[in-house]
Amino acid sequence: MMEKLETHLKSLPDASALSSKLSDLVDILIANWKVIALVSPVAFLAYGLLLAVYRLFLSPLAGFPGSKIAAATAWYEFYFDVVKRGRYYYKISEMHDQFGPIIRINPWELSVRDPSFHSTLYVAGSVRRSQIFPQSRAGIGIDGSHPVSEDHDLHRIRRKPLDPFFSRRQVQNYEYMIAEELKVLDDRLRSLRGSNVVVNMEHVYAAITGDVIGKISVMNPPSFVTEPDFSPGWHAVLYRFFAQITLYTHFTFLMGWLRLLPRSVLLTLTPGAAGFKAFTDLIVDHIDEAKRHRLSGKSIETGQQKTLIEHLLDSDMPESEKETSRLTGEFIAILSGGTMTTARALSTVTYFVLADPNIERQLRESLEESMRGYPDKIPRWADLEKIPYLHACVKEGLRMSHGSMRRVPRCSPDVELQYKEFTIPKGTPVGMSAYMMHTDAEVFPEPFSFRPERWLGNYNPLMNRSYIPFSKGSRNCLGMNFAYAELYMALAVMFRPSGPKMALFETDETDVIPVHDIFLAVPKLDSKGMRVTFI
Repeated sequence: MMEKLETHLKSLPDASALSSKLSDLVDILIANWKVIALVSPVAFLAYGLLLAVYRLFLSPLAGFPGSKIAAATAWYEFYFDVVKRGRYYYKISEMHDQFGPIIRINPWELSVRDPSFHSTLYVAGSVRRSQIFPQSRAGIGIDGSHPVSEDHDLHRIRRKPLDPFFSRRQVQNYEYMIAEELKVLDDRLRSLRGSNVVVNMEHVYAAITGDVIGKISVMNPPSFVTEPDFSPGWHAVLYRFFAQITLYTHFTFLMGWLRLLPRSVLLTLTPGAAGFKAFTDLIVDHIDEAKRHRLSGKSIETGQQKTLIEHLLDSDMPESEKETSRLTGEFIAILSGGTMTTARALSTVTYFVLADPNIERQLRESLEESMRGYPDKIPRWADLEKIPYLHACVKEGLRMSHGSMRRVPRCSPDVELQYKEFTIPKGTPVGMSAYMMHTDAEVFPEPFSFRPERWLGNYNPLMNRSYIPFSKGSRNCLGMNFAYAELYMALAVMFRPSGPKMALFETDETDVIPVHDIFLAVPKLDSKGMRVTFI
């Protein structure tokens, strides 16, 4: 062995010879620095021009209509996404107006604005394999989670143990816990009656939805509803997380770099990233605690529900899928998504109900019988769904809050897709937007008006086809049932006849109607929130 090692060492170049060659190379570079300085930008420009020519004339997508600048460079999308703070969805809509129902929106992606195509694009796993476009979710800090799992089969492995936990039947088992949290919230809001204290309802709803998703997910979760001012810091951490996502998707390396920095440095550079790091560290602590609890052999007490972490650790997923790093991304996705989208929908409904006395009167009257015995008698989610006017308010609130305004691109890796005369190549990302479908005036007249009555009686069946707040297909929103349960139960408590009476405080519809797409549909960026006083 030693002889082989000595022979190998002797065959290596002499260190002094290597040093001499490197020195010669440096001398050449220094002597020709002017030439290099001139050639480098020219070469870069030539590369850019050749790339643009390929994308415009030789790419498999070259024959699709759309803006030439959008097809030539991703910087066009970057400008509207990052500089204009989440306004590319609106530009895409304008391009559809100009170029038609199917357009190219960047060098590699198509967008379709036609509700009839939605069921073709977003299909169940039994119909065909469906993959996400990785660049649309890369670099956002939830690596390893099921929403960003590109491969169809890997996504199925990761989502399979989650589906039973978030099924309608399982959510019904957690209704008691949702009701308990809402009772705590109701007591606190009623104590504010006549106090003239201004309350940001976005903080309130982020607190209650955060408490609910936290309680089912981890052991010993925090209680945001009982914290001062309903824990505005919790809302701020999540809002800043979403606000930075668009930048991270364009520069996917940034999140990895930021994770390497100490929290004290992050606080100076970017407070949003510092808060997200603290949030991530907290999730890691919860996962490690659950693993220690599992290794200790302690059993769950009789009648106690498993947390989501315990459920996943006890599932038949491969052990590699139970690594802390992967589960961290999974829980960031579940906790952030399960908090903010539902909170936004609740804020939307609350504003429009309070802004129209007639709507508020009808909603309170519709809840009179079912909520008469509250809190001693709490109606079930299934019973609340049967109240027509409440049902209409929930659907209209979800339609106007969208969930996400951003298109949700899907790739068909095995077969071509056909849209009218256009054949879409295999593997091409194609996206459709809830915003465009929810604001289609042909399906929803006066689309920016809150009209619960549009969902009552014999309404246009095309409304159901165009209603996609949770997307559809094999990759639809995991937490849909939890969101519905929270919406029905929370609105029933808030607007029951004997519930807390609210008045809007310096708030108008511009504080609610989404105009920016930051992976979360949000109103104007300088909004102070949906604020009320209790009377």
